[in-house]
Amino acid sequence: MRPFNLATWREDFKDREIEPGDLDKIIKPGFRVSFGSACSEPVLLTNQLVNGKWKWPDLRIFHFFTLSTQKFFDEQFSTSFRHNTLSIIGSVEMRKAINEGKADFTPINIAEIPRMLKEHAIQIDVALVQVSPPDRNGYCSLGINVDVNKAIVKNAKIVIAHINPSMPRTMGDSFIKFVDDIDHFLYEDYPLLVVEPEDTNELVENICRNVARLIENGSTLNVGSGKITAVLPAFLTEKTNLALYSETLPEAMIDLIDQSIVNCSKNYYSHCMTSFIVGTKRFYEYVDDNPFIEFHPVDYIMNISNIARNHKLISIYSALSVDLLGQATNHLGTTLYGGMGGEADFMRGAALSRGGKAIVALPSVTASGESRIVPFLPPGPVSLRDVDVHYVVSEYGIAHLHGKTMRERVLQMISIAAPEHRAWLLESAKEMNYVFKDQVLPMSQDGVAIIIPPISWTFESPSNETITFRPVKPTDEQLLQDLYYGLSEKDRLHRFLSHCKVFSHEDIQARSISCDYLTSMTIVGTIGTEENLRIVAEGAYYLESNSNLAEMSVTVHGDFRGQGIASHIFEKIIELAREKGISGLFGEIHPDNVAMFHILKKLPYKVVFKGLDDSFEFSFLFSDKKSSEPYQVEEKSKVWK
Repeated sequence: MRPFNLATWREDFKDREIEPGDLDKIIKPGFRVSFGSACSEPVLLTNQLVNGKWKWPDLRIFHFFTLSTQKFFDEQFSTSFRHNTLSIIGSVEMRKAINEGKADFTPINIAEIPRMLKEHAIQIDVALVQVSPPDRNGYCSLGINVDVNKAIVKNAKIVIAHINPSMPRTMGDSFIKFVDDIDHFLYEDYPLLVVEPEDTNELVENICRNVARLIENGSTLNVGSGKITAVLPAFLTEKTNLALYSETLPEAMIDLIDQSIVNCSKNYYSHCMTSFIVGTKRFYEYVDDNPFIEFHPVDYIMNISNIARNHKLISIYSALSVDLLGQATNHLGTTLYGGMGGEADFMRGAALSRGGKAIVALPSVTASGESRIVPFLPPGPVSLRDVDVHYVVSEYGIAHLHGKTMRERVLQMISIAAPEHRAWLLESAKEMNYVFKDQVLPMSQDGVAIIIPPISWTFESPSNETITFRPVKPTDEQLLQDLYYGLSEKDRLHRFLSHCKVFSHEDIQARSISCDYLTSMTIVGTIGTEENLRIVAEGAYYLESNSNLAEMSVTVHGDFRGQGIASHIFEKIIELAREKGISGLFGEIHPDNVAMFHILKKLPYKVVFKGLDDSFEFSFLFSDKKSSEPYQVEEKSKVWK
């Protein structure tokens, strides 16, 4: 073995140095040739293959992730090249060729590729890669794409490397030895392929805002590629102690690293861990010799055991379509579109990570207005099983699926669909017996689902409990049942003026769920996270159109009494009712409900009471402010004694 000397290495190994035109001396017809993936493709070498197609009949080309616009598939000048790709993402030409039967696609979990190369299940005669210049110890870095490139270099019969000073020297397990691993090399400083940031829009920003709600401080992020994950970092600026363990890193993460929002201080791995990146020259310069960002092969990064070690791993992937059960696909039915990435491994790894979450994020509709949320995926490949998806996020909110029943999953999914598609999704679900046959959604008169008002607020109780209030959703049905069944017998008497013992699906729908948020409104107070949500309070009003007065009610669980919650709900119901042009409120109170009488006594309105057989009816107008006069009570109440 010849020794390596940094000062004289090119002269010492000039017998290995070639020009692009020398490829036909090395590559023979029928060879299996592999390219470096994504932006590490050695275009000086692949250009030569394209320009000299006629030299290599029956050349079989192996791709992992192709981004270049090489014209391998030219209708005017046919070629006998046969392509086999493991990912359809990135190259329009490759996708078109696969769906026309001119190229092959191998669906496989990426983490398995290195083993298949080692066992020669995938055979490579010649590998064309791009690397950084060797360091003083004779090691070249695979740079921005370690992914499957390292396994290809180690198992190909012949390795031809474009040694490019523009290729960053990245840290981690990214190094190959010049003397042992490279058979031929081309040396030239040449610009790397770049991918410019995609333009954002309000829809994508709303999706990212919802995804950010699921990311806790101290979480570890795995993000796929696309607009959503490129924009997401802008919504994480208030988070702390984040970490990155991801098959690819968005360039937008640079700012979070520089601000120490991403510092990996709470994670098992003390560095940002990835397999490859795509981006601009700025990004490539950022990762050059940066010890905080480590690049590792896919069989390490996508090993489920390694993934599961991360703290609160949040895996976020996009999809072209998701069905009502949570199954996701990156294909258009039987038309192959997206291929396989590390989704399956990372979603399962997130489930095994303590505090982990598996998230699919997508717009609710296509550019032409068709729903991306469908009753059931059409025939064709499925990218993610329903059991592996914890959350689905659209611009309309978050569907929490993990551990939910089929009926609950369906209602969650419908709630984040575009309003104009919710009615037919619900009808489809009924036809498949996924939900109750009488299941309702808040609908406008023209049959379009009503968008739940985007209002929410928090209330800090004296016991330091944070209660989040928001409008009720159809998916709250069971939580409301839990609230009512959790009331004591006395509380039920005060709330319903009877000894109610049953709170059926039909009752909950009629009483609380089927509001239109205009003439009727229900707000709920919740504690806990999406995983263990609990409703502890509820307030509602129902407009009586003839009088323009609304009947109102308040419910607070016994564990949360005496903390000012009922008074707070009263104030908010009044505020919401006044905003809708309602003139005033009325309701019934049990004679023993001392707490409610005191709340009414404190109101700034002139409250009128009327004695009924077993209760009191109260009413007040917002225009009728309280004076120094005593309350008008038509029948004596012992409450005031």
